[in-house]
Amino acid sequence: MQSVSEPLNTTQRMIYGIAAQTISVDARDAWSAGVIERLFAGWYLTPETPARDALTNVTDGPDLIISSRVDPPEIPRDWEQFEIAGGGTCSSDGNTSYIDIEGSIVAIGQPGSGSATVEVWTNGMLEIQSESLTRVVTYALSAALRRRRLFELHSGAVMDPESGQGVLIIGPSGSGKSTLTVQLATAGWPFLTDDVLVLSREGVNVKAWPLRRCFAITSETFANSNFLRSRATLDYLKAEPGVKRQFAPDGVFTSEFKDHCIPRKLFFSQLSGDQRSQVLPLSAAETMARLIRMNPWSCYDRTTAADHLTVLSALVSQSRGYSLLAGEDLLDPETSANLIAHYTRD
Repeated sequence: MQSVSEPLNTTQRMIYGIAAQTISVDARDAWSAGVIERLFAGWYLTPETPARDALTNVTDGPDLIISSRVDPPEIPRDWEQFEIAGGGTCSSDGNTSYIDIEGSIVAIGQPGSGSATVEVWTNGMLEIQSESLTRVVTYALSAALRRRRLFELHSGAVMDPESGQGVLIIGPSGSGKSTLTVQLATAGWPFLTDDVLVLSREGVNVKAWPLRRCFAITSETFANSNFLRSRATLDYLKAEPGVKRQFAPDGVFTSEFKDHCIPRKLFFSQLSGDQRSQVLPLSAAETMARLIRMNPWSCYDRTTAADHLTVLSALVSQSRGYSLLAGEDLLDPETSANLIAHYTRD
């Protein structure tokens, strides 16, 4: 493959499997192809051969186009604008949306785009490790997945080893979801992901599939875990307070990785600052409202909004929701497992 530092105007079709489906990406230069390869390698997207493309109902056109060289379209100034999580703006007329992240543009549903409904123009050849590049590709991938009826959710996911119930720990960064997921995996609960998953509906069930491959925890969580300190190779103790570091869960936990689960319990996590954790039951309406707040594209992206809301509603119907006020006691794996098991084995 060509060096990613030397862009070349040639399109490379790349096909990946995820959640029992496939998506196709057209990289318009060698640098863009390298970006997709490296970033997708850190997520649960499996490279597929073109031969399987014909067998899995992938359309002739790509789901996503990415380029580092072509000038992006001009964003209409009179469209509604709003801030997006992590920094950046989205401009939309309800049918087409443009996301601007530090000069890189993601176009969703652009008129005249042909079969590809998501297109990316990066602001030059950015550093592969840069946070802004990761966010650009993440937003683009999320939009492409929505058009495959796969809907992203910021959530950890594990399975109760006794009842087999799928458990989602839902919340934004800093809500304690990664810490709790890590403690449950430490206690032997089969795991999917600690951060991001996608939801799909198959028949009457909604399934959850992991998207983010690596786990990420703060130095404080690491310092409070004898288990992690005895097994993790990264030097978390030298990390800045509050800064998360990544590790590969397969090399740390003895619990089993699962490629999907059927969620039955939903815990909406937030840090309480207290010593002891509290769990409060939520009504179906409250659970749905919290899911919508965690999924703003279920309202913003009109093309997929109806299907998105249908999947969230089905998830509420098949599960029970709880508000988890996470205390310091959840830094202990046994305490975490006992608390969550109380609600998954009732």
